[in-house]
Amino acid sequence: MNIKSAIITAARALNRNRTRSALTSIGIIIGVSSVIIMIGISNSARIAVAKKMYTAGANAITVYHSDRPLTERDMDDLKRMFTQIKYITPQMYKSFMSVKYKNRSLASRLYGVNNNFFYIKGWEIQYGRFFTDIEIASNDKVVVIGDTVRTEIFGFTNPVGEIMNIMGIPFKIVGSLVPFGQALSGRDFDNLLVIPYTTAQTKIIGDKAFEQIIAATHTAEQVDSTVDSIRNYFRSIHSIPYGKPDDFRIETSKQQLKQADNIANILSILAAFTASISLIVGGIGIMNIMLVSVSERTREIGIRMAIGAKKNDILMQFLIESVSLSSAGGVVGITLGLVIYFLIVTIVDWPFIFSPVSVVVSFLFASSVGIFFGYYPAKKASDLKPIDALRFE
Repeated sequence: MNIKSAIITAARALNRNRTRSALTSIGIIIGVSSVIIMIGISNSARIAVAKKMYTAGANAITVYHSDRPLTERDMDDLKRMFTQIKYITPQMYKSFMSVKYKNRSLASRLYGVNNNFFYIKGWEIQYGRFFTDIEIASNDKVVVIGDTVRTEIFGFTNPVGEIMNIMGIPFKIVGSLVPFGQALSGRDFDNLLVIPYTTAQTKIIGDKAFEQIIAATHTAEQVDSTVDSIRNYFRSIHSIPYGKPDDFRIETSKQQLKQADNIANILSILAAFTASISLIVGGIGIMNIMLVSVSERTREIGIRMAIGAKKNDILMQFLIESVSLSSAGGVVGITLGLVIYFLIVTIVDWPFIFSPVSVVVSFLFASSVGIFFGYYPAKKASDLKPIDALRFE
């Protein structure tokens, strides 16, 4: 029997029991669709995590104070000494700052920075402008607000020029930021107030020391070498002997992204492993149904052998039936998985990442399941003796 005849015979056999064939394929459909969904969501989550991680700033390097405060001199020295630094800003931070405007109020986070802060973060202005050099040098009471502050306090109007109270101190709004969204943890990036660091020092915090200094290099390739240079600078300035630990801490956006990527990879492996269990269960279902099919068609097998069919012909026919079941389930599972994956990422506002590799691998894996679990029933059918098969009732 040639391949074409075997395929036609297998198709007829499956068509005679369409309901059973469809039910048998359900396990494969669920398994393949689960793999497609899990891999797709994992890829989308990786992109979403990267985007959220880069709220710290692309190519960003953050120096945190520990035992010794960070000063304006440190910031000026770093900018002067290291030409690979494109932007640099101090950061002073206060949480749960009371914001009031007429009869409306809100608790928000406050940052004291310079304009480089916005460039490092990649935050853009929706209304108004950033700070002027004169406003920063003069400790002016001006503020740029996040979109949550704008909508909660001013509705959907342009708030530029309005006067709002921050901890009882009047500040003029000079700008409002484009909405950025939430962190994966649910933290609202848009509920913030940004004022000149000089104003934060004199009007809000009352201390000239910085909690952090944030720098950004021109390229991602310069980050690691710049971290080493900054570390050497602070160890020298703080007179830290060789072998002693740093009295400061340095983090980069690359480190945070790598940590998140490692977690995403582990979750991807676990998710794919869990989803593949469904494929194995589906394969066992195919094997059981094929064994039933062999039992039901024993007399047919005997007749075919009696008129000249060889063992390999019988083996090939039942293998083709098994692979057809699993492959059809694979195609339906891939289609269903892509549709569900698209709906999920649309709802959560993540990017849709189509992976041809995952589609091909899922289909090949589904077909392999058909071969692996279909071989035993097919071998059992091919090993039947014609005389015994013809006597079977």
